[in-house]
Amino acid sequence: MPSPKTFVLIHGGWHGSWVWRDVVPLMRAAGHYVSAPTLTGLGERSHLAHDGINLDTHIEDVIAHIEMEDLHAVTLIGWSYGGIVATGVLSSIPQRIAALIYLDSFIPQNGQALVDFVPAEARLFLDAAKSKGKLLPPLPLSVFGVTNQSTLDFAGPRLRSQPWQSFYQPIKLPADMAKVPTTFIACTGFGETPVTKQLHDILAKGDPAIRTTTIESSHLCMLDAPAETAALLMAA
Repeated sequence: MPSPKTFVLIHGGWHGSWVWRDVVPLMRAAGHYVSAPTLTGLGERSHLAHDGINLDTHIEDVIAHIEMEDLHAVTLIGWSYGGIVATGVLSSIPQRIAALIYLDSFIPQNGQALVDFVPAEARLFLDAAKSKGKLLPPLPLSVFGVTNQSTLDFAGPRLRSQPWQSFYQPIKLPADMAKVPTTFIACTGFGETPVTKQLHDILAKGDPAIRTTTIESSHLCMLDAPAETAALLMAA
């Protein structure tokens, strides 16, 4: 049996820790410590939403969770927007992070924000909401390749509007950014996406520091393919 690990799972935009419903029990059953904090203004914390919440807020959410739970040697998993958050967490408390997994997410460079990765049509949708100074309403799950009715029934009612600054604030990374074992997992079940484009870029560069793999699923792989997703996360 492999040694137990400590996993912290970071959800994506519009979602909450509820998105890990099927994956967390599988990973815990394998003997691992697994936690999944909900970011401020989302999920069961949506009543705290306001326009002042930004990327820094969400990075601090995860840092506080790790420190309050006294977690060390953490394998940090960032899904979707959560990958931007995870990168910020690593830059702030590298001494507590053992590995980083980008799950259908993005690897940001210094000065990049989530909106720098979204397609033009989605960017127009987000910009229109931002211009009104409002929270960002969720995109339809069909945009993310979700067709499974049980996933739609579970996830749809739980989506919440996103504090707009969290998607628009550029991440600040140090020049001497800590390096930890990194895995990039792309969902390939719904055509070419910004994530699969980044996967192609990583493979083209041949970066030996980043392990890559794929899963044939929608963007919500943890709900559409929980067993395979859990196995990939534990293996990485």
